[in-house]
Amino acid sequence: MNLNHNIAISFILLICISATLVYPKNIDTSNENIRLGKSSLMDELINDHGFDEQYIRTIFKDIKFMPELIDAISRPAEKTKTWDEYRGIFLTPKRIAAGVLFANQHKDLINRVEKETGVPAKILLGILGVETSFGNIQGRYKVINSLYTLAVGYPPRSRFFREELINLFYLCREQDLSITEIKGSYAGAMGAPQFIASSYRAYAVDGDGDGKINLFESWEDILMSIGNYLKENGWEESKNIINRIQIDNKQMEELASKTVTPKSTVADLTAAGIQLNPSLELTEKAQVIYLEGLNSDEEAVIGLHNFYVITTYNRNVMYALAVLELGESIEGLVTNNAFSFN
Repeated sequence: MNLNHNIAISFILLICISATLVYPKNIDTSNENIRLGKSSLMDELINDHGFDEQYIRTIFKDIKFMPELIDAISRPAEKTKTWDEYRGIFLTPKRIAAGVLFANQHKDLINRVEKETGVPAKILLGILGVETSFGNIQGRYKVINSLYTLAVGYPPRSRFFREELINLFYLCREQDLSITEIKGSYAGAMGAPQFIASSYRAYAVDGDGDGKINLFESWEDILMSIGNYLKENGWEESKNIINRIQIDNKQMEELASKTVTPKSTVADLTAAGIQLNPSLELTEKAQVIYLEGLNSDEEAVIGLHNFYVITTYNRNVMYALAVLELGESIEGLVTNNAFSFN
């Protein structure tokens, strides 16, 4: 095979790869737009936030724009999959078994976190399992490259990712982390609990008392931080998470929603003829959840206060349901009453 033939094949492959990156409308990934975004970021970090100019220029000299991340964030699983498909990603025998093993290995710590934060063990385990399969899948992208790419190349949320990149610089200075070495998700979430930089700074806690907050390796810091995040975002120990109910098609059409902001209360649903747990407060937020593959003609799920607290971790009802079901699956297999599961 001659050189010209090899070049031709390589060119065709490059075209095919490029064709798979389908950007949303109005996304400008031109070199000039990226250059301007990069320059603006550097100026803000130096002039508005006081970071050393030489340090910033050194970091940005090697920073990389990764166009494939624009494609990834434009098609998240929560928006492209049915509930059955989404559920199937996380509720696998392998992940459940890993959760049972993790639960038995860290039972004292998990019980301590549950006692101190009020967040039940099944939710701590469910979040850790869905996010990183109990720390085993923490992400393969350099966080600085992810945040930079989305800050300069994804206008729908450029301000958000710009602020997260700035928070990353502060975080690395505060926690003595190497900003060029941290790896995480394509959206910049990091560590076993997949905290973004601003959440790391606001909600992560030093669970092991060593003076640092390590969400990559310290299970005390990791689990306590998950519990603290939910507590600070409104978790109430005394409240339920969901209520499974009997419902007819007409009620489903009138009352169901996919949103993460409940529009009704227990009183509203009761008035509409839904029979709920009589112990629920009438003023509590409550929403009939509709997801393809979740609801039958006879049964539905009502999301209650703590359910919607879980959605503050990831703004999608499928995520919250996957967390709950994974945690319950692990709970059912943990032996010897090792946990005070509620």
